[in-house]
Amino acid sequence: MRRIKMSTLFFLAVSYFSVGPVFAETDQILVEKILKQIESSGALDKAVEKSLEKIKLKELAAQKAEEEKRHLAEIKKVSNLRPVDPSKDLIFGDPAAVISIVEFSDFECPYCKSFFETPKKVVNDMPKQVNLVWRNFPLEFHDPVATLEAFGAICASKQGGNDAFWKFAGSIFKNTKGNGKGVGEKEGSDALIQLASKEGLNASEFKACIASEGPKKIVKADIENGKKAGINGTPGVILINHKTGKFDVLAGAVPAEAIKEAIKKLL
Repeated sequence: MRRIKMSTLFFLAVSYFSVGPVFAETDQILVEKILKQIESSGALDKAVEKSLEKIKLKELAAQKAEEEKRHLAEIKKVSNLRPVDPSKDLIFGDPAAVISIVEFSDFECPYCKSFFETPKKVVNDMPKQVNLVWRNFPLEFHDPVATLEAFGAICASKQGGNDAFWKFAGSIFKNTKGNGKGVGEKEGSDALIQLASKEGLNASEFKACIASEGPKKIVKADIENGKKAGINGTPGVILINHKTGKFDVLAGAVPAEAIKEAIKKLL
């Protein structure tokens, strides 16, 4: 018998199943032989595998396009971010740095707790290029404790500036049980006042500050602006280049290297 190309064999086999009656009954043996050759050669398996691979690639392309679309929508919302103001914002690092890591955080959020030192490390590794800006975003299901802790950290800054804020913020994260359980054995503001005393802050001033309207206004403004900028969870991280005005949005508690890569792109 003449040698028949594998593509021809495959065509004949497929044709047989599509228009079987066209073939004479005597050709059935030949077709069965062709099918056996196709199966033994693996051509059918390869064709199916190739088709599945194409389907998978199309699905991945569609997924990537959807992610890109979502990311562009996030960037558009980020334009609503309140400008960084060294005279008002709580900043770790050089206030004049070209890039700011703006973090919206919740003191009762376990992810925020594990993430707390990460952006600070990035700032320490890139001191002339990057600073970290804190914005409050206590989540409702962590309240009232999360909001009270935000008040407490703000009040620490009122007594000792940026350094006091970052020290007290670190102390809250270190001592909190998380998920709305708070710090220490005491409840509410009493636990924070006790912590403030341990950190060397004036307890009376701290207590009066927590009860005042100032911290409430700051936290409310942070939450409202965060929502306008597209923040819907914590930690919410936005990078901004103050010279070019370009933004980037990071997905939660990402590693330090991921932050650095995003910063390099913005630079």
